[in-house]
Amino acid sequence: MVPEHRYMIAFLAASLNAGRTFTHVYDHDAGRELAVGGIVRPERVEVIDGLSGARIAGKPDALFHEGSRSHIQLEIAAEGEGFSGYDYGSASHFRGQFQEKGAVVQLYDHQTGRYHAFHVS
Repeated sequence: MVPEHRYMIAFLAASLNAGRTFTHVYDHDAGRELAVGGIVRPERVEVIDGLSGARIAGKPDALFHEGSRSHIQLEIAAEGEGFSGYDYGSASHFRGQFQEKGAVVQLYDHQTGRYHAFHVS
């Protein structure tokens, strides 16, 4: 999947897991921190990617990324054990896990066949 989807999925998953909306995500692949504005709640997501200006909105299991005009399904596992989902833009699955009390996210992208690391704050 495209990097913009990966870092936003990591950000949304971490926010849903923590029960609060973070404001930044650090993408270790790109070596940069990105601002994100909006709200993340279990019943509704509405955020703006500070880099691209793209809006991502909907319920976590039915998100729409306006920048790429594609859908994303995101599901948080019980008790913060991780997350999984499907990115319709790349037609690929993903899964991930939380570390360091949820601040670090490891996202496995089935399309790239590897883990990608993110830090939220």
